[in-house]
Amino acid sequence: MREPGFDAIRRERATGRGCGSSYAQGVHPNPRFYKYVWWVFWSGSRADGWAFLGDEHRLGTAAALALLADLKERGEPYWLYNRRLPRSDPANPFDVNHPRWRDAEWAPAIDDDLDPAAPEPLAGHK
Repeated sequence: MREPGFDAIRRERATGRGCGSSYAQGVHPNPRFYKYVWWVFWSGSRADGWAFLGDEHRLGTAAALALLADLKERGEPYWLYNRRLPRSDPANPFDVNHPRWRDAEWAPAIDDDLDPAAPEPLAGHK
């Protein structure tokens, strides 16, 4: 995974590469299983380096898609990162007592998630 850096993103902008690079994992089709948190690094980001990938800069799915659409429209380069969090939802298949989930950060059940639902292509995700 590439470290977010203003110098590198400015070089991409100067060369006219436009649009973005993704360091994000694929999204599971069932939004009840996982919540995805996103980081969209671009020249207007509020932090640089690995510090950018902290909790204070993460976005929900709808907010990330809105920012990506704006950046694409303006031809601004960006780097996309994400992380998936298992949901505390009775509809998910996870055994919360399994060692795999011992240190997991759990997202609220989708019905309890206050983030807005995302538009296409990730409709239904929050």
